[in-house]
Parts: sequence; C-alpha cells; structure tokens
Amino acid sequence: MKSKILKFLMVALGFGTYTSCDGPDMYGCPMPAPEYGCPYAEYNFDVDVVDSENDAPIEGIRVSVIEKYSEQYTDTLAVGLTQPDGKVRLQVGRMPTDKHTLVADDVDGEANGSFDSASVVVSTSESDYTNGDGSWYAGQATQEVTIKVNKNE
Repeated sequence: MKSKILKFLMVALGFGTYTSCDGPDMYGCPMPAPEYGCPYAEYNFDVDVVDSENDAPIEGIRVSVIEKYSEQYTDTLAVGLTQPDGKVRLQVGRMPTDKHTLVADDVDGEANGSFDSASVVVSTSESDYTNGDGSWYAGQATQEVTIKVNKNE
C-alpha cells in the first residue's frame, strides 16, 4: 500500500518514469527531446601556395583562416606554414558557415623569395558536407584551395 501511495506522489510531483521523452515513437510522446548546444561543422582546407608567375610551390608562407566581423575585429581560426612542396592543411571546427577567408603571408623574409600577401574567399555549400547527423552536427567539408602570390619587388 505504501508503495502505491509513494508512486502516486512521485508521479503527481513530476518524478514519474515517463516525464521525459526521446522522440515521438518512445512512450507515445508527441515531441522530441530538447537538444542543448549549437550547430557544429568541421572544415579541412588543403592549401597549395604557388608563385603567380610560374606556379612553383613556395615554402615558408603562413596561411591563416580568418573570420572578419568588422573593420576593427578579425578572429584567426587556424594557422599553418607551408612545407617545401607549398602545401599546408588547416582544420577548423565551428558553427556552420558558407564562406571562409584564407590569407597567405610571407613570414620568412628572403629565405624563399619575398612575396606579397594574398587572400582568397572559399565558399561552402550544403552539398560539400559529409557524415552529418541531420541534427546539430552538419558534418565535414574538405576543400582544395590554391593561393597564387606575387613576388615582392
């Protein structure tokens, strides 16, 4: 008898076993469970930095993925340095967005030649994502990017 009264009181106070639902098919509840957090995606940029005159790869170029919010505020999301083959891979995890800005800066001085800075905007569409879960995780987008830089004379 005490057990029945205790169960009734728990249900009346909201401590029942069926007060939280995982979806419309579980226990017949009409709405999905709440989700907390924010949408998320992973971006991989396979970058080649080449000389604009002869397409030769350039070592020692710093490549950054940036987000420009205003004229005064810019956030750097990832940074890498090109290898002898002119390649660098940058990875960014963040809220899904349709474009990223990649900036190439010569940071080694005269060691591999002197080059001007260059930037490129990379667009991402929904078809670029793979392995998303259809909910908060949009998936991965991998893009190959070539940045051509001019010699600084």
